[in-house]
This record gives sequence, C-alpha cells and structure tokens, in this order.
Amino acid sequence: MKLNKRNRTERRKEETKNKIIAAAMALYNKQGFDQTTVEQIAEEADVALGTIYNHFPAKEAIICEYVQRIIREQGPEALRLVLQLPDTRSRLTAALRKSLEWMQFESNKEIYERYYTYRMQKVFQVIRDWDLSLSSGFRDVLAPIIELGKETGEIRRDIDSMALAAHLESMHSNAAVVWLTHPELFPIDDGINMILDLFLNGAGNRESDNE
Repeated sequence: MKLNKRNRTERRKEETKNKIIAAAMALYNKQGFDQTTVEQIAEEADVALGTIYNHFPAKEAIICEYVQRIIREQGPEALRLVLQLPDTRSRLTAALRKSLEWMQFESNKEIYERYYTYRMQKVFQVIRDWDLSLSSGFRDVLAPIIELGKETGEIRRDIDSMALAAHLESMHSNAAVVWLTHPELFPIDDGINMILDLFLNGAGNRESDNE
C-alpha cells in the first residue's frame, strides 16, 4: 500500500515537472528567456510559485532538465543509427550534429547561451558534489561510440571511455558557447570539425613528425 502511495506521489511530481518544463520552454521561445518571469511560468503551468522553486532552483535549471529529457528520450535511437556509420570520426560528427538538432540550436541562441552559461557557472559544484543534475547526459551517447573506436583500433585504450566522452562534450560545449557569442568567427560545422581534429589527432604538428 505504501509503495503504491509512493508511486502515485512520484508520478504527480513528474507530471508537475512536465507541466513546468512545457510552460517555461513555450514562454522562452515565445517572448525570450530574460522577458519570462518565474511568476509567468507558474501561471502558465497552473502551479503555485513555490512549486516552481521546489523543483528548479533557477530558470536556467528548467532548460537543463529539458535538454536531459530530449537526450534521454531520443539518444538511444540516435546512437543505434550512428553506430552503423563506417568509422569513429563519422560517428562522432553525426552525434555532435544531432545534439544541436535536438536543441534546435540555431533558432534558440538566446536560450542556449543562458543554458551553457549556467552550466559553466556550476562546474565546481558538479565536480565537488558529483551533482549529475547539471549533466546533459550526452556523454552516455558519446561513450559507446568511443568504446567502439577502441575496439576498431581508432582510439587509445588506456583512458576510460566515459572520461574521454566527458572531455569531448566539454570541448563541444566550449565551441558552442564561442559560436553563440561570436557566430561570425566560424560556421558551427567548422567548429565540430576542429574539435574532432583536436580530440582524435591532438594538437601536435603532424607535418614535423613526417620530416
């Protein structure tokens, strides 16, 4: 009986979070992130103001949860398709591009500028407390691709796949932030190619190695 009650409570909490996320993202897209207040989100979601803060400490945290859910829902199928590509670079390229498609990155620049800024501000908290609430979950998509690359001999085996995935995700996030704030510097696809060159080949001068 207690288990059923707990399940109902958890289900109601999840339903409330879903309402808040849907309301917030609709308002962010309609009128902008900065123009949207927590009070407006509460009204749109038909919940009390305190309920918002019970679930999310800041407006940006709602975006974090939204991104996590997209990756959790669409990641497995995307990974299945990506793993069918012929080599590690093409798989990683497809995965990084897919992550931007999931977020409708180019049409929601303001929202994702706030998202990445918030995550970077919380980096110390994530490391200190191992707080996965701020993790996008994207490394769970990248790690199997890297693991396959190890099996095919394209990626070194002496570093943990999840650690490599976290490093690549960080590089990807940094490139995304630069592109969001200074899009004139490079097309986002060029940014993806650059970080994959660095990730797969390093920053060494390959021409000097051949001399």
